[in-house]
Amino acid sequence: MNATFTAPIKTRIAAFAAAILTSTVVLGATVLGMASGNPAAGLQVASLDRVTVSAPAVN
Repeated sequence: MNATFTAPIKTRIAAFAAAILTSTVVLGATVLGMASGNPAAGLQVASLDRVTVSAPAVN
């Protein structure tokens, strides 16, 4: 019994095109979200002055 299956070429091309389209949309949304001219960019500002982490002495 031969258990291998190969998808038709049309299915492969459609999947490849969908992957390219999805990657383009995600990358574009990321770039637009990181743009400094974005009005929502100022709402997500977090500021840390100084963080000191120290472990207790174990003697």
